[in-house]
Amino acid sequence: MERILLVSPNCADLAAPNIEIRQFPDLENYLRIPQIDEVKDKEVCILHRCYPNQDSKIFQLLQIIEAVRPAAKKVCAIVPYLPYARQDDVHLHGEVKTAEMLCKTLLKAGLDELVTFDCHFIKEGPGRHEYAGLSIDNRTMGPELLAYLKPLANNPVIISPDIGAAYMVKEEGGVSMEKKRGEYVKGETIFREVIEEKLDFGVGGRDVVIIDDIIAVGDTMIKAAQACKKGKAKRIICAAVHGLLLSCAFDKIRAAGAREVIVTDSIPSPAAVVSIRRGLQDFL
Repeated sequence: MERILLVSPNCADLAAPNIEIRQFPDLENYLRIPQIDEVKDKEVCILHRCYPNQDSKIFQLLQIIEAVRPAAKKVCAIVPYLPYARQDDVHLHGEVKTAEMLCKTLLKAGLDELVTFDCHFIKEGPGRHEYAGLSIDNRTMGPELLAYLKPLANNPVIISPDIGAAYMVKEEGGVSMEKKRGEYVKGETIFREVIEEKLDFGVGGRDVVIIDDIIAVGDTMIKAAQACKKGKAKRIICAAVHGLLLSCAFDKIRAAGAREVIVTDSIPSPAAVVSIRRGLQDFL
């Protein structure tokens, strides 16, 4: 099946954009696909970042799907970082399992396949999966991150800060810390505080590389770095695929003892030094 790649303006660093997205004066989205006549009977792959401003960006993705679905043979969306992926469970009665809701919405909109990287709710790691009825090609940037990081450290201990990211260190003979969370912190911004990162193995005198799927506000990495520092690690390097780096997370992780904080450009930032382009070579 012939394939056509449609690229959002917010992915201009990865490929040449060919979707027009602007805003009306009331800030509603204006979207146009100049090549719309070319999608007929083809596999349409949409490259579109849905973060930051995730609610608006998700709606833009729905608009693109709506435009191409009537003529396309297959519709695939490449979303490097999938928002709401961490809302995959119900912690308190009355909450919404938003990860499931989002995937159901994309499926009902006409999406045949979602391609993403290191999706938080897919604990099995990379591969093809189905979630809420939606087919997901979950790719990983773990090997590319580690290839970049290992020359920066001398025979390091490779660590995941919790069991959810264990798949990222398994092939390197890595180990996982045990994370303990508290209840929701009260206030306008809601999050569950990381109480402890338990270190049950020796790192004294060793370089360590701590790798995770996401750094949001940085609590997990901060506690993990502090535990390694307390364990007398020689050098600490922290890395993640998706660097949201909220609330001065980069500086806080460095202050906790990390020599380097490295992320990919799934979300562009000054700390993004590893590109997801290699993981998308079959599309670009």
